Amino acid sequence: MSVRDERERALWAEEIAGAMKRLFHMTIANAEVIDQGWLNVKWRMETDLGPVFVKFYHPDRYRLDQRPDRRAEMEWTLRLQHGLSEAGVPCPEVYSRDGRFIHKTPGGLWFAVTEWVEGRTAPAGRMTNAQMYELGKAAGRMHAWLRSVPRPDRTDWTPDPEAYWREWEGNRHKAEAAGDETVLGWLARSKELVQSLDFGQFAACPAGWLHWDLWVDNIVLQGDRVAGIVDFDRMAFAYPGIDVARALLSGALQDGHLRLDAVRSFLEGYLLHSGMSQGLLALSIRMLYLIESNWWLRTEVRRDSGLRKLLGRFVEEMHWIEDHWAQLPELLEGA
Repeated sequence: MSVRDERERALWAEEIAGAMKRLFHMTIANAEVIDQGWLNVKWRMETDLGPVFVKFYHPDRYRLDQRPDRRAEMEWTLRLQHGLSEAGVPCPEVYSRDGRFIHKTPGGLWFAVTEWVEGRTAPAGRMTNAQMYELGKAAGRMHAWLRSVPRPDRTDWTPDPEAYWREWEGNRHKAEAAGDETVLGWLARSKELVQSLDFGQFAACPAGWLHWDLWVDNIVLQGDRVAGIVDFDRMAFAYPGIDVARALLSGALQDGHLRLDAVRSFLEGYLLHSGMSQGLLALSIRMLYLIESNWWLRTEVRRDSGLRKLLGRFVEEMHWIEDHWAQLPELLEGA
């Protein structure tokens, strides 16, 4: 990070700290940048009321002043997260003022403040069976509470073959233009698998609200306990089974093998609060493939060394699904 960038972030932190004192009567002693996504900045801020997590929504990414619809969607997501926290689901409480969960400084900076969750994350594929059980309980409670939330006018994602093939074709054109034979091979394989898929079978999958990004980096652990599920930014109305599929692959796919004992542990915890009929797990993993294969099996991911390092785990998961596509129902039946 350049000196100029550091200075700019320090000024943002100072301005947001002033707004937090006005809104929440917090005095900020220290602000440490902990993780920066694209343009946004996140801090762990030490206050006289304890540590908090602060996220600044960069205007070049979100344009919240010009996009009240986008701001309303983000407010709704934070409201649901707050409701989950109040219901006892392990996720950070969101600070609100006058019913608002996204706040604005006098200078026009938009930000959100949540409870700080202390703990660590597990390496991909290496959550213990006890941790998977606790994650299953937390996810089951989350989905059970979310069933009480009204259904929106539209579903954010459905298994749509036309939409899938439009995106697939876009990826193929880019791979051809780049002469990327590796990705063209990946795409040929995904084409064969998805063409064999009966999309009508997904009608059996129940729709509902879901976290949409339930992977190890968003699961904060304290020993065997799930201290908090974090990062609800992508929350959507689609199919909760996608959360289950993402959690299982992320937590239990180790060295090319899905640890079925860890899968059983997760499901044991999950079924205490939410149901999942036999056969739906395999369908959920195939839905996850429909969503993510077009995200990760791309020339941009393979050619960019930074992206390849960051996203290589997801590419590995897509290839595992491909390798086990036909036997998924049989493989998971005993889980």
